[in-house]
Parts: sequence; structure tokens; C-alpha cells
Amino acid sequence: MKKRILFAVVAVVLVVALAACTGNTGKDENKVQIESSVALLNSVWDTYAEEEKFFVMGGDFSNPVDNAAGAFNLTDVENATATLHIAEDALALVDEAGTMIHGMNANTFTAAAYHLKDANNAETLVNSLKDSIKSTQWMCGFPDTLIIYTVGDYVVAAFGNTDAIETFKTKLATVYGENATLNVEESLA
Repeated sequence: MKKRILFAVVAVVLVVALAACTGNTGKDENKVQIESSVALLNSVWDTYAEEEKFFVMGGDFSNPVDNAAGAFNLTDVENATATLHIAEDALALVDEAGTMIHGMNANTFTAAAYHLKDANNAETLVNSLKDSIKSTQWMCGFPDTLIIYTVGDYVVAAFGNTDAIETFKTKLATVYGENATLNVEESLA
């Protein structure tokens, strides 16, 4: 009787072990699921302690949001290129965007998240954003730092003063971990 019980336990353990070995490799388990560009930015903003926060505006002129990220209307090409410093041709790579901009001076902090229509175009968008932001003729002071991340099928660009960008970078990495890949970190000053 003891042998039968032992044999049954060993058989169950082997079946479970075999199922685990032939099942999911775990790659999809680590893939980040993000609802929208706005949700991506708000998940980062929500990790800020109250003393770390500053007044931000989200969205665009037609749909402003106080103290949170908001959806940005990409069909308003003139506003998108002027506010977000995204090249007009790069707009064809994305289907939605969210923004979070310092309420007093966009050069102090601006963050935008873009959802790619095709994740294979991430590098193209990253390079376009980098070139467009770096070639901007700034007014009212220069932002210090530019960072651009890919997070799943999103691209996140942020520029502003060093402290604000370093905090955002740390919070983004905390929220999205290994799913957040730093593609660009450069001085703009």
C-alpha cells in the first residue's frame, strides 16, 4: 500500500514537472499590458510622492486635464508639431498620444507617450523624435535633458530640467522595469 501511494505521488510530481517544462516559456508573462498612452503616463505620475509633484497639464488645448496626463489630439498637426516637437511625418507612425506638461513652463518638463501602429517602427519614431527635439529653436530657456524610452509598443519622450527628468526616468523604470528600454539620454543645453 505504501508503495502505491509513493508511486502515485511520484507520478503526480512528474506530470506537474513535465507540464511546467513544456508549457509557456514565461516570455509573454513579462510583457507589459498598457491600456493607453494616458494610462502609461498616469501610472508613472501616480508613483510620485506629493512633495515630488509639480503642477502639470495633460492633453491639448481642446481637452486640457489638470494635474494628470491627458489625451493629445494628433489630428491637429500644427499643435502636435509645435507642442510635442514631433515631426509631421512621424505622426503617421502613431495612433494615439498622451501628454503631461509642466503647468508654467514646458521647457521645465514635457512628457509624451505615443502608441505605435506597428511596434516594428519604434526605432524610426525614436530617431525622429530625437532629431526633431534636438533641432528645436527653444524660447524661454532651454531644457537640460532629453530621454526617450520604448515600453512595449509605446515610445515615451521627455525633456526638461535635469532633476525633473531624472525623477521621471526613475519612476518610469520603477513602474515598467525591464519592459522600459532607455533608447536616448542626451543633454540639450
